[in-house]
This record gives sequence, structure tokens and C-alpha cells, in this order.
Amino acid sequence: MLSKQIKLNWLDLRGSCLSVLERLCLEEVLLRHDNRSWALVGNHKPLPHCYLSNGVSSKKNNSCIIVMGIGGKPKDLLNLDLVRKDDITIVKRFSGGGTVVLDHNSIWTTFIGRKSDFPEVEAFPRHIMAWTANEIFGPLFAKLKQKVVLSPAYDKDSLNANIPDFELLENDYILGKKKMGGNAQSIVKDGWLHHTSFLWDYESKNMGYLSLPAKRPDYRGNRAHDEFLVKLANVYSPQVQLDDFFDAIRSVNEAKFDLREMKLNDAVAIVDDKFGGMQQWFDGKCRTRILELPTSNIDGEIM
Repeated sequence: MLSKQIKLNWLDLRGSCLSVLERLCLEEVLLRHDNRSWALVGNHKPLPHCYLSNGVSSKKNNSCIIVMGIGGKPKDLLNLDLVRKDDITIVKRFSGGGTVVLDHNSIWTTFIGRKSDFPEVEAFPRHIMAWTANEIFGPLFAKLKQKVVLSPAYDKDSLNANIPDFELLENDYILGKKKMGGNAQSIVKDGWLHHTSFLWDYESKNMGYLSLPAKRPDYRGNRAHDEFLVKLANVYSPQVQLDDFFDAIRSVNEAKFDLREMKLNDAVAIVDDKFGGMQQWFDGKCRTRILELPTSNIDGEIM
């Protein structure tokens, strides 16, 4: 059991102006250039940007954005012709992990833990995932399930009455053998970052931008993305709404940690102090990048 005396900076970014790209840039600064533990939650649109020049991305379609792990190769993971046709922005983030398609309905959760605060969490991806599953997300989804079951509108005899329990299977968070989002880690000398994008809802057609990866978990088999993924809204609503998710995750953290309420300006001030602003950080040492594809598959090697 973790001590409530651990101080955790809590930053709720719902309603902020941060774009997907800016959220990733901010997370990396907090991981690499601050020495405190953080929890960030929120949801974000692909564009417009708040601090970066909107010219950093030339794409016109802002309905969704593709975010790849730092080692991902578009030619292996994306339907490149469709991505080009629909003019979708691709971002390579600073962390590892797989490829996700995100929009304003995606729920972002990020935990930055310092080794001095969490000595019992070994700084390896699987150990970090086990900690988040046991300490944060397991209790969170138990709360959501309880809210549904205790609702006067709950019908235990309906076809949708059997709400599956949250599980960590292989490297995925799942409900009933369906994946509910993507997760990735970044590990530095004095700590680690674990971020997850939960799929509250999404446009099914957007999953067509992803190809079937050669390396995939055993439980997935050959299922297409739309058969392999689950929308949380389909499981928990109408009894649970999006804000209930954020209320529940805050409640879980309040029970475990000494939360220090932070504002976006507090975090951006770190970027300003260390690098002179978000644009200067993005143009300089930030590892998160916009990925521009050649105009066709034969114009050059697509890494």
C-alpha cells in the first residue's frame, strides 16, 4: 500500500487549450526537467494549438490524429494511401509503445513517478503497468462498474447487464478480451512516465488508418481494430458519463496521495523558465515530432 504522504501534483487539463501535440510536449518537459511526481488528466483536440504555431502541421483534416511510438514505422503500421488521401497528421511521441488514433473523445491519463517517491515500483514497463493496474485503474473501473450497477436505471436482466471487469492482459488494459486504449512508458534516470489514452468513444472509420501489425498480442489474434477495441461509453453509459470517469480517477488518487492542485500556467511556467516557451522547446530538444510522409510510397523510404 502506498503512503498518502506522497505528494502528487494533480493537473486536470479538461477545457484547456492544449492540442494533442502540445500535451505530449508538456509531458516530456515535466518528466525530464522537473523533479516532482505528477498526474495529468484531460482530453484534447488535434488542433488548433494554443502555444505552438499552427503552421507546424500542414494537414487540413483535424478530425483525428495518429500518434506513434518513437520506434514505430509508418510503412508497417499505417494504411498509408488512406492517411495521405484524408490528410491526417502523424505524430511520433517521445515514449515507446504502439500506434493510436485519437480525437476529442479520447481520455488522457499520465503518471510521472519519481524513484524517490515510488521506490517499490521497478522502472520497467511491465512493472509500471502492474502498478497502474493494481493501484489506479483497477479501483477506478470498479467504481465505474459500481455506479452502473447501483443506478436505479440498471436492468440486471438486459443484454448489456454483464459488465466485464478491468484486466491487465499481456501489455493491454482490457474489458472482456477487448482493448480499451493504448499505453506507453518513458523511463529516465530519476523516474518514469506512464501515459494511457482510453477510448471513451471514436469514429469507427478512423481505425481504418491503422494496418494489422505483424507483432500483436496472442489474445487479439487476427481481429481487425474495430473488432478488437471497445468504446467505454458503450459499456458504462448512460449511467456513467465522461465527467464521471474524471471524478472517479481523482477520487482514487485522493485516497492514496497528498494531491497538490496545479494549473496549466504552473506547468507552462516550467517550459518558459527552462526553454523560453513551448515553441522553442518543440523546435529544439523535444523528442515529439510531426512526421511528414512522402507523397507516395515510391518517393522514398518510409521509416
